[in-house]
Amino acid sequence: MTTTIRAPGTGQVLGDITALPLEGVAGIVGAARAAAGDWAGAAPHQRAEPLVAAADELALRVDELAGQHARESGKVLAQAHHEVLGAIALLRRNAELGRTAAGELAATGGLPGGERDITMVERVPLGVVVAVIPFNFPVELTMEKAAAALAAGNVAIVKLPPQNPLTTAAVLDVLERQLPAGVLQRVYADTETSAALCAAPGVDAVSLTGSVGAGVAVARATAGVLRPLHLELGGNGAAIVRADADLDHVVDECLRGRLLMNGQACAATKRVVAHRSVAADLTERLVAALTDVDPTDPLSPGARLGPLIDAGAAARVEEQVQRAIADGATRALGAPPDGAWFAPTVLADVPAEAAVLHDDEIFGPVLPVTAYDDDDEALALANATRLRLTAAVFSADLPTALAMAGRLDFGGVVVNGTNNYRPPIVPFGGVDLAGAGREGLGWTFQELTRTRFIALRGVRPAGIVPIPKGAS
Repeated sequence: MTTTIRAPGTGQVLGDITALPLEGVAGIVGAARAAAGDWAGAAPHQRAEPLVAAADELALRVDELAGQHARESGKVLAQAHHEVLGAIALLRRNAELGRTAAGELAATGGLPGGERDITMVERVPLGVVVAVIPFNFPVELTMEKAAAALAAGNVAIVKLPPQNPLTTAAVLDVLERQLPAGVLQRVYADTETSAALCAAPGVDAVSLTGSVGAGVAVARATAGVLRPLHLELGGNGAAIVRADADLDHVVDECLRGRLLMNGQACAATKRVVAHRSVAADLTERLVAALTDVDPTDPLSPGARLGPLIDAGAAARVEEQVQRAIADGATRALGAPPDGAWFAPTVLADVPAEAAVLHDDEIFGPVLPVTAYDDDDEALALANATRLRLTAAVFSADLPTALAMAGRLDFGGVVVNGTNNYRPPIVPFGGVDLAGAGREGLGWTFQELTRTRFIALRGVRPAGIVPIPKGAS
């Protein structure tokens, strides 16, 4: 079956892509298994060199790929450009990780009977890894997963995002040409075929970034084989704003994170929990800062906000806004969507029991603001979600902010900065329904490998047995 891919804002036809039929899963996995042994057995430099070569080629096409990505995803051009550069950097840095990865020696000499043994502990590839890619950061996340998998000695099957597969496919074409057949494959598939791929015999692990629903579906599909799952799922991150916070800074940081990918980022600030003494002032400042931010052509100079990934996504966000209003919130800024176009929205006076302040994660440019009276109340509300990916605390009192950060049960906490803080070297991942495992340079590499020890018994010299004091 062939699917036509269209620009989300205009409906312009961008290209066609053919879906993998259900009966094609076995062939894809078979080709990966056939390539796995030789690739795992290759020297680290032999696995690194194709990644670097692909990075060199992609570096010559950054502007072309960024433009294609902006058209296909609705992501504003500056962000698309940054993402492509990030993907290239991940290729290079994972290649270097693969070159320099080393094991260690277990301290067997610390136990009686082990003093003559040498036990090496190494990290080995899992085998065939299926990487399931979301629509919001597809190019970068593909390389976060696939480059780490390949550098570690795995072979990879990349399942492309359904809404915007073309740019990611183009990037993978460059990498695939550098590799032996079967080492890297890409597929475009519907939900049924994707589930069959993740659960197929011969697949050793699945690394998925996506919605909670997608993660649960993969967990169900693979439960019978206890397949290792590496999951980065949703996030309903809270930013706690104390009374002593710099509100102009809070606004800048919240907008910087919330407008990324048009509000469709897992780690964005999705709940603003402000002290009652500043909540109204902060709400007014957010409205003022967003009033002139209009959704526009993502390729236009200076664009800050493009369309959501499709009209259905915009309709779902509007339903969530209406539920919050029904719960007692006020729409201080914003309007119903026009197709995929969704204007920035501020929800004021959101009551603490409203669903959007708990597990109803809004994937769009919406900022709900709620008020609290003391730090304990703020912490309880921030923690009252199963989607605990990232959180933030804004305060001039750093010792207090740090103490509060220690009580936030999230995968990451930022003090005086956007929730969407994700340099590639931090272990990025969540708690509870936000996922399992961590992504980032070195962290993904570890998740897609396992330890193996090899013991050499009796090879060390026996050594000198010390004579106890007082013995003759």
